[in-house]
Amino acid sequence: MSKIVNCPCGATVRAETDDELISQVQTHAREIHDGMVISREQALEMAKPEA
Repeated sequence: MSKIVNCPCGATVRAETDDELISQVQTHAREIHDGMVISREQALEMAKPEA
C-alpha cells in the first residue's frame, strides 16, 4: 500500500515503501525548504496511507 505526505507548501510526496517515502520526504525538505533536515521518525509520523 502506498503512503503519502502532504507538505504544508502544497507538495505531495508518495511512495510504495517506507524507505522510498522517507528518502523522498528528506530530499524534498532539503531541496525545497532550504536544507531542512527531516528524520526518519518525523517522515513516518507525517505519512498517511493513500486512499
